[in-house]
Amino acid sequence: MRHSSGDVHDWGVRRAVNALSAFAFIYVAIETLVGLLGGKVVLPALFPHASKAQLNGPLGDWTVVTSVVLALLFALISQWPVIVGHERHGQDQVRWVTARRFSLLALIIALACFFLSQLVASAADSGLGAILSGTGLHPPTSPDDGGMETPIMLFYGILLGPFAEELVFRGVIMNGLRRFGRVFAIITSSLLFGFMHGSLVQGLFGFISGLVLGYLAMEYGLVWSLLVHMLNNAFSSGLLAKYMPLAPEVVRIGLGLLMILVLLIGVVGLLFKIRTLRDYCRSNRAPKGIYASWRAPWFLLFCLACLLMALSEFVPGLA
Repeated sequence: MRHSSGDVHDWGVRRAVNALSAFAFIYVAIETLVGLLGGKVVLPALFPHASKAQLNGPLGDWTVVTSVVLALLFALISQWPVIVGHERHGQDQVRWVTARRFSLLALIIALACFFLSQLVASAADSGLGAILSGTGLHPPTSPDDGGMETPIMLFYGILLGPFAEELVFRGVIMNGLRRFGRVFAIITSSLLFGFMHGSLVQGLFGFISGLVLGYLAMEYGLVWSLLVHMLNNAFSSGLLAKYMPLAPEVVRIGLGLLMILVLLIGVVGLLFKIRTLRDYCRSNRAPKGIYASWRAPWFLLFCLACLLMALSEFVPGLA
């Protein structure tokens, strides 16, 4: 759907970007503040004799889950008509499943893209460490994605977290911008998703993976981006690394070969789809001047607040 320049700047996309950025800001603020208050104030008051390891471990896990649950409740309550398909105009509804068939090859390519995104993020992490070495700055510590060892953190990492993030960033935000151009909606929601991580390296991974998830949600439906997000988190949770040594050698070799085969198929499939993706971007490009909507106040405030959180990683005692 094409819009005139005046509609884009004055009454259309700028207002939508501003409103959806405000929604994202409140969502992340609830999650962050509840996590901070729970970890720094509530838990020490409720468990005064608990050790630091306990507060940061099992008790802290419940704080993380609680913060996401409360933020998710805000999203569900504030966006309920859009989520369940009762939105008045019907143009911003969350599309859970589209008419397009999701194939096994699409799943394999998506998982391969996640793996490549991890490689890019790892390279950026190594490069950042090399740049900071000898400068006196505090290199940020990479989050331990493989540390989801407790049941509650596995529930958070594999189910709750992906569901909340997909519903907010692909379901509500991306679909809320869909009428202004599919590529624009995917890129804008991916930017917000990347900044939301509050980390330079993880933010880069979040942005790239957000592009993959955004395309899946746009073309196949939110159900499929959610499935891929959950599968990726399950693979990166450390469960394979923990239980693979317990399996017979033939099983370990077989699974290893299978993963390599899937990765190769995914990469080759992605290379064959490059022209198709290029044509998709060309046919779904946004109207001229639409990216000026990123100057919306709430969009800038959201990005600035998340960037400050990312920079705090470099300050000893704050990270």
